Amino acid sequence: MKFQREWLLLLGSLIVAGALYGHYMGHSALLVEIVMLGIGLALAIYASTSIAAKEPAASSGLLFKFVSRYVSKESCALVISGFGLLLLFAWSIWKILILRTPDMRLEDFIVTLFGISLLLYNTSPTKTHMVQDFTVLYLMFLTIVFVIIWRTYSLVTGESYVGITAYAEYYVVTLPVTAILSFFGFNVTSELNLSGFGLSNIINYWHGDAMLKLGIGTGCSGLYSAGLFFSAFLAFVLVRYRRIDKFTSIALGIGFALTWLSNIIRMVITILAGILWGPPTLEFVHAYIGILIFVGFVTLFWVLVARWLDKVSENRLEEEHLPEAQTV
Repeated sequence: MKFQREWLLLLGSLIVAGALYGHYMGHSALLVEIVMLGIGLALAIYASTSIAAKEPAASSGLLFKFVSRYVSKESCALVISGFGLLLLFAWSIWKILILRTPDMRLEDFIVTLFGISLLLYNTSPTKTHMVQDFTVLYLMFLTIVFVIIWRTYSLVTGESYVGITAYAEYYVVTLPVTAILSFFGFNVTSELNLSGFGLSNIINYWHGDAMLKLGIGTGCSGLYSAGLFFSAFLAFVLVRYRRIDKFTSIALGIGFALTWLSNIIRMVITILAGILWGPPTLEFVHAYIGILIFVGFVTLFWVLVARWLDKVSENRLEEEHLPEAQTV
């Protein structure tokens, strides 16, 4: 039985992913990882060149149409898959030879998944091109937010990830939360401590006669969650409506604001639970209720905005197909 090129591409991608995983998690020797990378890249390149010779499966996809503006349609599959290979290879060189950091971080997962999504973009049936586009765009936006912007700021300023994240958490999350609670009459203050001892963001609140300190970490602040959800919404809008006009721009602006506000509301309710009923209730709300509050607000907004944009699209189509008015 003839082995399909798509399966070779998938196999090569999995070998590359396995090599990266083994290196980042410290499960294998460097020589083994290099051999795996070589085999995986060779299989993927061979499969990509073969796939490029036939009609791409994702020829109706948004990414394919964008790339086809600059290269021939026959070369699109090779260009897209080749960029995925190049991304994985360049990131591996950056991590292994330059940074010399074998640990697996959030940015490594994002970049690796983004590269693999590009590798596999042309291998699925045409009818799934919207899913492919959403996956690629979503991971691309996550790469921009959590890798490119973060890394660029760190290289330009010379600050560590800890400092960058601490400042972002303090001004985007901690200060607004304490300002809202103070507005409603609660004795709450915040502080930013970059000494390196414990968490950098601290919220001081009173429960009864005792003043308690709550450290706000990256996972607790919801900063990453907000980035994940807004990136998903941005990819959703681009794939579903395939345009950026005043209506989609308004929706994205509202989406950005409400994603941030949903996270602030989650934090306010969590701190308020600690003020009224003490640390055990705060921990319960934070662990089990807070994420439901955040997801609930974001989901409700997503549904309402999608319905509004669907209605706008329907009205636009009706106007485009209306017969021209006859003049008397």
